[in-house]
Amino acid sequence: MIELSLLRQFLSFAECGTLSAASEQLHISQPALTHSMQKLEELMEVPLFDRKKNRITLNENGRLLAEHAAKLLDQEQDMIERIRRFDRSRRTITLGSCAPVPVADLVPLLTRLFDGMTIASEICGSDGELCAGLRKNRYQLVVLSEKPEADDMYFFAYRQEKLFLALPLEHPLASLSKIRLSDIDGQNLLLYTKIGFWHNMCREKLPNAHFLFMNEQSAFNEVAETSAFPSFISDAFAIPETYAGRKKVVPILDPEASVTYYCTCLLTERKRLEPLFHALRSTGQYHTSRRDLP
Repeated sequence: MIELSLLRQFLSFAECGTLSAASEQLHISQPALTHSMQKLEELMEVPLFDRKKNRITLNENGRLLAEHAAKLLDQEQDMIERIRRFDRSRRTITLGSCAPVPVADLVPLLTRLFDGMTIASEICGSDGELCAGLRKNRYQLVVLSEKPEADDMYFFAYRQEKLFLALPLEHPLASLSKIRLSDIDGQNLLLYTKIGFWHNMCREKLPNAHFLFMNEQSAFNEVAETSAFPSFISDAFAIPETYAGRKKVVPILDPEASVTYYCTCLLTERKRLEPLFHALRSTGQYHTSRRDLP
């Protein structure tokens, strides 16, 4: 049996090109590394090196072994990470969300329902990455911006969110009662950066807009209330009273400005997370359309 440590040393030599450089990278002596390479060659029962005076290089066998060794070591690391994540998942519920609103909804609820568990959360703007993280045990629960098409997942639509545009009263567009994204493409806009998939939507649908980005929530709220720049506001939160008489809030007609959030987990996790799903279904503000198990 070939020890993985031998393959790591061999791969280090393949990457560095010389025994001296590889031994320095591995923090072992050059004679010890030479002995390891000889031992690996004996175990493989084929020559792995072309030997010249004071130097060895990989032959074709060695180059092929380097390719397989790299894949094998990657698989080993992936296995270790999966087991570690699985262990953490027994003690931690990590929520991955496509936007901030579901985090504000679900983290307090998870904390109350799963006493003694550590509750963590992350915002990721890609539904694909969230689903991949679910399958790799990085997350135990995710909230997606689109209905997942996956047979191994349980999901239901638990709420909606709609964006509006807050305009200074003196802004040329403030006379409108409704607005489209195309109307503000090319405008100067204030945008909070940590908004998940909404950020991608703004950049895609408003390619000519000039954004003033802010990444601190309290500072953004303060500037949004007094700035001459338009900014987005969500119906998930009450419109600040300080907006009264200073900003006009206009609905955005584009379908991209509205989203249905899908609370999603693997089918294997549904039973454990059922207290959360029950609580969401029992609350009047939440939608009850969902996919149930047979």
